[in-house]
Amino acid sequence: MWRPRRFRTELLLVFLGLFLLAQTTSFLITSAVTERNARTQVAESLGVAGGALSRLLEERDRSLLQAGRLLAGDFAFKTAFATEDGPTILSMLGNHRNRIAADAMVLVSLEETIIADTLHPDSAGKDFGHPWLIDRALDDVAGEAAGILFIDGKPMQFIILPLLAPLHEAWIAIGFHLDDEFAASLKSFSMADMTIISRDDGSRDVHASTLPTQYRRVLERAMHSRPPRDAYEMALGRLNYLSLALPLAAEGERPLYALMQRPLDTVLEPYRDLQKVLGMLFLLGLVATGIGAAVLAGGVAKPLARLTTGARRIAEGDYGQRVELNRRDELGELATAFNEMAHGLADRDRVRNLLGKVVSPQIAEELLSREIRLGGEERVATILFADCRGFTAMSEHLPPTEVLGRLNGLLTALTEVIERHGGVVDKYMGDAVMALFGAPLAHTNDPQRAVACALDMVVAAEEFNHNLPEDERLHISVGVNTGPVVAGNMGSMTRLNYTVIGDAVNLAARVETLTRQYGVNLLVTEHTRDACGDAFHFREVDRVTVKGRGAPVAVFEPLAGTTGALAQ
Repeated sequence: MWRPRRFRTELLLVFLGLFLLAQTTSFLITSAVTERNARTQVAESLGVAGGALSRLLEERDRSLLQAGRLLAGDFAFKTAFATEDGPTILSMLGNHRNRIAADAMVLVSLEETIIADTLHPDSAGKDFGHPWLIDRALDDVAGEAAGILFIDGKPMQFIILPLLAPLHEAWIAIGFHLDDEFAASLKSFSMADMTIISRDDGSRDVHASTLPTQYRRVLERAMHSRPPRDAYEMALGRLNYLSLALPLAAEGERPLYALMQRPLDTVLEPYRDLQKVLGMLFLLGLVATGIGAAVLAGGVAKPLARLTTGARRIAEGDYGQRVELNRRDELGELATAFNEMAHGLADRDRVRNLLGKVVSPQIAEELLSREIRLGGEERVATILFADCRGFTAMSEHLPPTEVLGRLNGLLTALTEVIERHGGVVDKYMGDAVMALFGAPLAHTNDPQRAVACALDMVVAAEEFNHNLPEDERLHISVGVNTGPVVAGNMGSMTRLNYTVIGDAVNLAARVETLTRQYGVNLLVTEHTRDACGDAFHFREVDRVTVKGRGAPVAVFEPLAGTTGALAQ
């Protein structure tokens, strides 16, 4: 029963394997697409946040320029400027800075020296130190410019515009710090963390960030020497951030970046929940598929087990085995075909058994193993004819059934001798038997086998008659000849017989009849004597001319073997 169980296991494994392959592939593809879409969505949102940063900076530039224009057109401020009184000018700049909530206001002379600076009150008379911003203003038609300056190492958003009284008398610069408050204002509507970071001689400084303080040093180490423009992943603590570095226009050669970031884990959390649901569905599907496959496999394996058992019993010879399956599918058709096959094998076995009883088993095998056709082939064979003597006298005083029984007993004993020596019974002809050595099965020593068989047949007949009355004994006469014959199927396609024909067959029959004339039980022709070589001692009996032949033929009586038992 191990084969059905093995098949059931294999079928179950196939179903589960296909389910696992399909579901795993689907799960991996879904996860990959989901995470890719999430990253694309985050990258797009970072791009949107970068655009919001640009708009916020532009809006601040416009606001600062508007505030600067109001100051530049203020009559009181122009009057204070005309007095060249530094403290007064500084006081007015401070008041105006407070009104517009700026972080710094600077008044710069045309010679680019500081007249007043709210951020550094004691810097009057010193160089402004930021000619880049003034140069940009000089290139502008309205004489206005905006940009990011590094003041005390920190980035500040500045605008500059001329003070006209009524001619261009000085420069007004207004600035805001790009600090944590600025970053928080951007995050409030962009939902993205922002970090302003600069690079100077290989070092990186974080100037503002919405991230926790402990991450700022991590950012300084994680930022590459030249941050990529495309979004990339960055691990900060236990979170994985998708980051996008945007360059900001600042003075000098010190690069300044706005690093826009969103935590992937937070964005992917809904997708992670979906994956958990898919995982649970996957497990449920696996269990359901396993149960269904097991039921299906059992439904297939049990009928197959019955068919396997039936086939094994048929192989053992039990052709009466039948398999009944009440199914209308392919398995039911297989069971029907199996039963028809078993019936056909039983019929064939009966035919084979019957054929083996009608003809020799070797001839039966020859007929069954080849295509049935009329005709034959030439070959050299040794033919043995054996006839029972005393049959007519015994028939006169014994009942026919008893006569037939005695005859069948002797023929049975003779047949056993023939088969023991490798011969084939060709036919029974009343009280005579014809045997073949060399057709349909050939041996290297068929003549020797035939002569040894003839000698043993004479002995077997004597043993058969040992306990019988003299008048009820059956004696035999045997004739043997070797020569070319035609062996094959004779008759018609509806009724045929495997036999041999030819002059060698006729000569063997004639020689058998000569035994009565010379008073011996066994005669062989010179052809058989020559074919036996030195295997037997022979006594030449006569040279005779038999019916149907012109040339005389020498006949011999074999006396005994010279080399012991022949190879069987």
